Amino acid sequence: QVLLYPLLETWAHGRAALAAVDWLILALALRAARSTGEETRLGYVLMVPAMATNALVAFVPVTWLLILSFVAQAAFHTFIIVCLLRYILQDDDMTLDELFAAASLYVLMAFAFSFVLAGVELLAPGSFFINPANNPDATVGWWDLVYFSFTCLTSVGFGEITPVSDFARSVVMIEQMSGVLFLAIVISRLISMHGARRR
Repeated sequence: QVLLYPLLETWAHGRAALAAVDWLILALALRAARSTGEETRLGYVLMVPAMATNALVAFVPVTWLLILSFVAQAAFHTFIIVCLLRYILQDDDMTLDELFAAASLYVLMAFAFSFVLAGVELLAPGSFFINPANNPDATVGWWDLVYFSFTCLTSVGFGEITPVSDFARSVVMIEQMSGVLFLAIVISRLISMHGARRR
């Protein structure tokens, strides 16, 4: 999806194509989360509105529907993150599954926060500033905030995008701490699982 977005964004039906890709990713994510029983039902309850609003926004990009889509997407991504985190922390053996789950969890965290950041910008335009040299049309788009979310989560430092409003800064601080805690908790867990496996 990260590689497809720049190619499909300018295409007339690009958002619809991206929505279809999102559906596939969301369905696979729910399956990969290995939720069972009540969790599976909750996963589908969260997935359906995420997929439906994502499809509607591709054809009817109105503000209230965009906000609803961001909320639904963030909720479903957060659910998958919690399921993957539980899977990693409860397992006693480190296999390729745990490594892929950790990598997927990290990417999903960036996307979950990008929906929150996009919602902040939509509700309070001007919450983020992009250097005019990198933003000649003076707009903050979805892809800008996905890129910004990845830079926050990985703590590589701000580039041409900075949070301006207090609420935007609060969300960014939470994302930065989440990225650091991910490395501290999940990576240490994987290392301890590997050590136990070797013993």
